[in-house]
Amino acid sequence: MAPQPHVTPAGLLDRLLYGSGPVQTPAQLKESVARSLEDMLNTRAALSAGLSAGLLRGYPHCAASVANYGLADFAGCCLGSAADRTYIGACIRTAVERHEPRLRRVDVQVAPEPGAVNRIRITITGSLPTQRGTIAFDAVLQPSTLRYSINRRGSL
Repeated sequence: MAPQPHVTPAGLLDRLLYGSGPVQTPAQLKESVARSLEDMLNTRAALSAGLSAGLLRGYPHCAASVANYGLADFAGCCLGSAADRTYIGACIRTAVERHEPRLRRVDVQVAPEPGAVNRIRITITGSLPTQRGTIAFDAVLQPSTLRYSINRRGSL
């Protein structure tokens, strides 16, 4: 009997909102992960990152639950500060590692946007378990709507 190809499930929100079945092609998987990342970046966690880390330290399953889904509000951060950019990157990486299990070996880079004041460029890279190579997603904050959008790029 021939081995069955590995099928990666669609993200939780794709399954709930669109009734999506298993993701079959690399392009479908990349698009599904991009949608999940975009949803996560545009969702604010109920607890701030610092409060969450302290309160939930002994409860790792609660920290990774839907109750802690999303990002902290970074409104108090100075995007021109290297320390604040490092903090934002660490928060995004933690959220991706917790809530997007299809993306492995996650790395997040947060850099100032060249030629722009108080704007940052976020690059999320990682690998998918069923694919070779690295995939990268560039997150851009739309100032007029205060929403993040994901630009898809990578080797898939």
